[in-house]
This record gives sequence, C-alpha cells and structure tokens, in this order.
Amino acid sequence: MTRMKTIALAISTIGLLGATAPVFAGEVDELKAALKKLTERLEQLETQQKAQATTVAQVAAKAAAPAPVPANVVTAGDLPGSFKVPGTDTSLKIYGYVQADATYDLKGTFSDRESNDWASFISAQPLDKTADGKRKNQLYATARTSRIGLETSTPTESGKLHTKIEADFNAPNDYSGETLTNSQLFRLRHAYGELGNFLVGQTWSNFADLGSYVDSVDYNGPGTVPFVRQAQVRYTLPLNAGTKLALSVENPQAVAQNSPATTSFDRTPDFVANLTTTGNWGHFSVRGVAQQYRNDAHTKQGWGLGAGGSLKFGQDTLVAQINGGNGIGRYTLNSVGQRAVDDGNEIHLWKAVGGHIGYTHVWSPTVRSNLIGAYTKFSGDNYLEGLTDVNKKITEAFVNTFWTVAKNTDVGLEYAYGKRTTFAGDDGTQSRINATVRYNLF
Repeated sequence: MTRMKTIALAISTIGLLGATAPVFAGEVDELKAALKKLTERLEQLETQQKAQATTVAQVAAKAAAPAPVPANVVTAGDLPGSFKVPGTDTSLKIYGYVQADATYDLKGTFSDRESNDWASFISAQPLDKTADGKRKNQLYATARTSRIGLETSTPTESGKLHTKIEADFNAPNDYSGETLTNSQLFRLRHAYGELGNFLVGQTWSNFADLGSYVDSVDYNGPGTVPFVRQAQVRYTLPLNAGTKLALSVENPQAVAQNSPATTSFDRTPDFVANLTTTGNWGHFSVRGVAQQYRNDAHTKQGWGLGAGGSLKFGQDTLVAQINGGNGIGRYTLNSVGQRAVDDGNEIHLWKAVGGHIGYTHVWSPTVRSNLIGAYTKFSGDNYLEGLTDVNKKITEAFVNTFWTVAKNTDVGLEYAYGKRTTFAGDDGTQSRINATVRYNLF
C-alpha cells in the first residue's frame, strides 16, 4: 500500500468518525485540515523525487554516451593500418617500401640494363656463344623497385567501396638511367575499384594465383608464373566458406610474330575463370583462359590452363604451380616471346607447359630460407620447331635466405641459376647472386 493510499484511508476513517461522533466534530475538522496539508506536502516531495530521478538518469546517459568527435580529429579507419580522412567516412591506408637491389652476374647477362629487364628473364638470357653470354662478373644496383600505394574504403548504400592505386619506378629508361643520374620512370602497377562482387580497373590477371608464387629475392622469380597486370572487369561469386569463383573479361594483347604485310589487332577480350578454395591447411586454385590471335588475314584461338596451391607444415610452407596451353603466351612469363607465328598462310601457336615448386623453411621469427625449382618446355608443329633460334626448354633454380634485421627492415641474399636451350641445341646460362634490402614504410 502506497503512502497516498494510506493517507486516503486515514481521511476516510476520520470522516466516518465525524459522522458517528459529532461531539468531536471540531477536532475532526482540524485533523482533516492537517492531513490535507500533509497530503499536499507529500505530493510535492514525490514530484521533486521524480524530477531528481529523471535528472540523474539524464546525467548518467550523457556520461555514458561518447563525446562527439571534432571534424578535424584523425581516428582509426576500417582497413588495417588505416585512418579516417577528417570530415569524411572514408578510410585511407598508405603503404609501400624503399628497396635497394643488387645483382652480380658470374656468367652471362645483357650489357644494357636500362632498356632491358634487369631481373632474371631466362627466356631471353644471352646465348653462351654470344658476346653478352661470354661476359663475366658484372655488377648492377638499383632502387627502382621502391613502391608506394594507396587504399581506401568507403561505406555506400551498395556496400563498401574499396579502391587501390599503386606504382613503382621499375620502367625501362634509356635516357636518364645509369648513364646520367639514375633517374627512373614512375609506372602504374594497380589502379582499380571494388564494389560488391565487382572489380573494375587494372590489377593482376584473374589467371594469376598469387598464393602459389615463390618467395624469391629476384624481382621476377621463376618464369613459370603469369606476370601480367591488365585492365579487366571481374565478378567474384562466393560459393561457400573459403571457396569462390571469379570470372573476368580482360584486355587482350595476342600478337602473332612474323606477320608479313599484316597488322595484328584485338577484337575480343580474353576470358578468364578462376576457382579457388582456402583453409587453415593452405589453398588450391584451378584456372582457365581463352584468347584470340588475330591479324588482317588470319585468326587462331588460343587457350591456357593452370593449377596451383600451397600447403602449410607448421611454420613452413610448400607452394607449387603448373600452367600450360596452346598459345598461352603472356599468361606464363617464359612464353611471352613464344606465343604465335604467322608464316603468311596461317597462324601457328606455340604449346608451352611450365611449373615450379618452392619450399619455405622458417628458422626463427626473423629468419627464413627458400629452395625453388622450375621447368618450362615448348613444342609446336614442324614449322615452329624448324625455327632453331627459339627456346625448347628452360630450367631455373633459386636458394635464398631472408633476415628481418630490425623493425620494418628485411635483408635477402640469393643464388639464382637459369638455363635455356634452343631447338638448335644452343644454351644461354645465368649464374647470379642477388641481394636486396627493404625498408617498409610502416
């Protein structure tokens, strides 16, 4: 029973007493007046009590609520290592590194490093019998692989918008390179946006399986991998936990060599499919590409297939990849120069198959080593194999160690071997020591 109900009952009792005992009518009236004042006072106290409770609740709620963030204050963003751009809901991440590389060729290398690829490119290694192939003990050093990149993430009504733009300085430069000031040309690597399941822009081809690439000091590594970044439209369909199917249409560049009185051109895009599954054990990927070789006179359909994956053994990792096809061309680095040939009557496609295997052993949290082997083989019809100056097979091997000497600072040392053999039986042999020092920005 509440206090007010008790008072009401007391008033009713007094009223009854007044009705049955008039002799006390005066006293009862006084008592009624006193109770009325008491009731009014109690009502006033209850009103004040409710007001105080409301005030306390408001103060507590205000104290619990986070203070508004001023528009010019930088806060953590949605991407790892990112921050919110003040005054926006966009998260920005800056990344990259300063890198210095050095190569020491014990045997055979190009004399011109400024307009040619300075990293391992065994498919074009100078033949041992040539002047470049006979040279020994050549040193080259550069910082041209230093890299800078930006990533953003912005919430939209259609999901998160993710963008990326990345560049380095590793473009051929025969004007102001080593000859003058070691200036290097800035070049685009990645520039794309992702919204929902769609990606549009330039990045690694959908045919690439980055998870099965090796850990090499050499900038290129073995030539058995797709090493192409190109403009594309890609749709990625998640199938279940850890499995996805990516379909893409990509910029074509299917040039047929030795095309007499004709001009190669591209009419249709390259079509690529990639099915990948991942788990705590590692990953597995299967891929396919269809492309068209075309010039003013002839057309030929090319294709390529690939499979790759990784397996984890505690801290160690085993990676492997195999790619091949009829006219696979630039979708395997070693076959970039052996795609297709037009003899004037038809287009002939080179068949190529190549694979690599790499094992990473972790000695400690700061030291790891890699052992890598790779092999590529070419074949074709009688016309193609009659071109004796082209490659029949390529063998590659790398052994290296990386050491994290301080925070954000890695040093790598590697021995790289490579050999190409032509259909004429001539060899081009690389024997090289690679070294690198990388300082990550963050």
